[in-house]
Amino acid sequence: MDPLSWTGLDAGSIITASLDEELEEYRLLAYLQRVDAQYREHKLYPWLDELQRRIAQLRALAERAGVMDAMQPSELLGLDLGRMELVRRPPPVPAAWAGVERALERALPVLARARERGRELRDELNGHIRMEPVGMVPLDVREGWLLLRQHNQALVYAYSLPIVREMQAPGTHRYIRTRFHATCTVGISSTYGHIKAELVRTGPLPNPATFAFESDITLPRMETFLPLAKRITYEVVAGRPC
Repeated sequence: MDPLSWTGLDAGSIITASLDEELEEYRLLAYLQRVDAQYREHKLYPWLDELQRRIAQLRALAERAGVMDAMQPSELLGLDLGRMELVRRPPPVPAAWAGVERALERALPVLARARERGRELRDELNGHIRMEPVGMVPLDVREGWLLLRQHNQALVYAYSLPIVREMQAPGTHRYIRTRFHATCTVGISSTYGHIKAELVRTGPLPNPATFAFESDITLPRMETFLPLAKRITYEVVAGRPC
């Protein structure tokens, strides 16, 4: 298997038998520095999702290791009458695995703290976004339009909430699927109502659910604004009967 991979998005393989602990520590620190740099630019994704996947993978590895240790044959030393159980000599820990255990103990706490910093930043940035429905909201809100406005530009996305959803998605924004449709100028002669009327005229839905999002600060669109808008949309859509 590959070593602890802190340089790319694919964390499908985690540990190698020949683990260079000092090198992996430097890689981990470099990875955390990249995450912090993204946070300073208010870029949340895909870093938050990636941190969640990595933490889950490392914890699963530690749990599997515990199960394997319990299954290892060991020397019988005696009987604990108080607990009514056999006492066995703990099996020796291979040097390679001892290094892996140290890597897990070192990585998990700092990754969890990085994830928590990201969640706190997400909550802070979420407070800068205001959502409002455009026109009447239909009973079925499983699909419709999202209008993401910054300054006088509104980016129009078609959204849908699939009936079959991704199992164990790292974030609720992953449940909402979006597709970029157009960029519109918002002004006196082109309000959200006018944009929705045009979408009704050209689109497949007679009265689509349409939600407008405005941010009072500039947010990176793909890394933050769209994922947060999708999270808010999911909370609204999932809380309504369909």
